[in-house]
Amino acid sequence: MRHPTPVMIMVAPTGSKVLKKDNPHVPLSPAEIANDVVRCAQAGASIAHLHARDVMGRPTQDSGVFKEIVDRIRERSDIVLQISLGSPGFSVEEAVAPLVLDPEMIAFPLRSFSTHGAGSIPGDVRDMASAVNAIATIPELDIVDFESRKGVDVVLQSGLIGSQVAFGVNVQNPETMRVGSERLLSLTGGLPEGSPWWVMKGGACMRGLAALTLELGGHLRVGLEDLVVDFDGTSPAESNVLLVESAVRVCASLDRPIATPADVRDFFSIPCPENSMVQGQSLTHKAG
Repeated sequence: MRHPTPVMIMVAPTGSKVLKKDNPHVPLSPAEIANDVVRCAQAGASIAHLHARDVMGRPTQDSGVFKEIVDRIRERSDIVLQISLGSPGFSVEEAVAPLVLDPEMIAFPLRSFSTHGAGSIPGDVRDMASAVNAIATIPELDIVDFESRKGVDVVLQSGLIGSQVAFGVNVQNPETMRVGSERLLSLTGGLPEGSPWWVMKGGACMRGLAALTLELGGHLRVGLEDLVVDFDGTSPAESNVLLVESAVRVCASLDRPIATPADVRDFFSIPCPENSMVQGQSLTHKAG
């Protein structure tokens, strides 16, 4: 079955764990992150999933650092920006600090369901939802295991989060394509009809899992936060741009068009950024 909906390619360039010693190509400073995101937008990414680092390379939720990243990107690109609230080790108050920037999208962690269980909603999830609901943003609920997948149902049924949501589906690094496929099908089964989801991670099986995701109507997340090898399963992942280009090729092989940032904003009814450099035009998106 072919799905005519354009594929939203999200790039996750940095994450909270990868260091230069792990991969010298991972961008850490605001300038490096912004430059990488702009190049990825030119290659076909329509959304950027942002983490921030301090001057020592450690994860930070400092709104000032995020603002510098956002401002640098906005000077040159209209790519949709998603700020992560999910870096481990932060209190809820610290994690939600970047919400003062009114991000277009946010990544909402549900990992506390993994230890709390899905019978009720953990306090940190309630507190974070309260902060997120206070602004106009599109939350992506992050599914990392079967407990957090059950947690999605609990959160949605409770009305804690509005109905307009997306989902990030983390299949980890499966040993085989069969394991990865079964995990993907289990974690995505029963998600709300019409709500977009992205596959992330995938390891050496990412090419096959990306193709399966597209056949299922899903979207793709790639980047050095998630992948240490390219889509061929053996070559080191040398840059975020090359990973985005690999995702674009998978889409082309299945005759799937690539979403532009304008497509993403239309889908979610997100207003164009209040920046004269990007209003009314797509400055950087050339793929597709």
